[in-house]
Amino acid sequence: MPRGNIEKLLSIPEVEAFLKNRVIGNKELFLGIRNENIILYYWGKNMMELIYTEDQQCHVKISKFFIDRTAFCGLKFTQKADVMIFPFNQEFVSAFVESYPELKENVENALVESAPIEAKAGPLGQKYQGIIACNNNANPDSNWYCVDLNYAPEATSLGRLDMVAISKVKQNGKHEMVLIECKYSWQAYKSGYRKNLYNNKKNKGYYIEANALKTKATAKGQQHRRRFGCKYDEKKQQIVAYEFGSGITGDFYNYSQFLFTDGGKRVEDLKGECFDILKARKNLGCFETNDQIGSELLQLIEGTKEAFTKTLADHPACVFLTVGCGDSTEKAEQAMTSYLRPGPTNTADVFSITQDKWVLCHNNGKGRSRAIARDLRLAEAFPEAFEERVRYLFTRKIALENLNIIDHLDASSASELKIKVFK
Repeated sequence: MPRGNIEKLLSIPEVEAFLKNRVIGNKELFLGIRNENIILYYWGKNMMELIYTEDQQCHVKISKFFIDRTAFCGLKFTQKADVMIFPFNQEFVSAFVESYPELKENVENALVESAPIEAKAGPLGQKYQGIIACNNNANPDSNWYCVDLNYAPEATSLGRLDMVAISKVKQNGKHEMVLIECKYSWQAYKSGYRKNLYNNKKNKGYYIEANALKTKATAKGQQHRRRFGCKYDEKKQQIVAYEFGSGITGDFYNYSQFLFTDGGKRVEDLKGECFDILKARKNLGCFETNDQIGSELLQLIEGTKEAFTKTLADHPACVFLTVGCGDSTEKAEQAMTSYLRPGPTNTADVFSITQDKWVLCHNNGKGRSRAIARDLRLAEAFPEAFEERVRYLFTRKIALENLNIIDHLDASSASELKIKVFK
């Protein structure tokens, strides 16, 4: 199903008017298009989602934690759970208009500012991912346009891509596409090591265990072999995906697999979906208000999908962008290196994972684990070809006004790490 297939949703009375009058002109909201649904992102979080239902109605999903102190509390709902579902009607629109400041504040309060940085680095990355995309798309001087946030390829177990952006003008005869992973400070580079997999009585499933790689020693001097989750196809008797977590190791895996699996089919699918999304935005009038897409891209989306996809570069780049590096980017660069290359204090960097041998195990959830296969290599999970596609950029700034940092580093506030992981 095309990502921009929202015609049915817009055919419902007042939905299109709501979007055009209350959403599109709002610079701080990012419009996400998911098949027949529309997501309103604020601070990179799903503030609400408009859903087209089988009975040809529109319903709205909002987290119950976001409706506190708002006029939504007085509305009728069709489902009451962690996610509240309301029918879309004039009463809902009135409640949205009345409660928008409180709704925003509730989303903001989901980020506990008083928490230590290691606990809130992830949510801060999500916050600035959303702010950067909105700032960038409203800036006519930016060389890039952010097409999507939190893109998740369908029918895969890969994690989400934080940002998908396309260059407004051609570079080397093509419009470049870049996939961006946004991190806030080096504290967000956490390891994806699955500690809870050692609690045999509460966890059932498959995992991999290293032969040599171990965790850092505890205060008592204890160490354990590194473990990560995985998905195992019992019929085919093979591992179909790994779960390295949300840190740099997991990002390295997810982005490289997205680019190289199935001969680049996922990239081709994304190109077509970008066209669908941009076409839907054009029809909503987004490019007549805040969004500055540029004349070249605008002309392309007025043509055919085939012409659009042929104009996009065949090999997208990937950028691991770290914002909020403080007084210097040096510490973030050092931390990033430690998650990629071996070092005196490293216990599971990307390079070491590919060099070690691993054991595939199954936990029956009753206190017993058994080995299924031994001497596994994970080199295929981290293809060396990815090194030619990935860049590591750092900036002391936070809410970037544009993504020109990708093309032109500001030496006064930004830097780029040059590193070869496998050589």
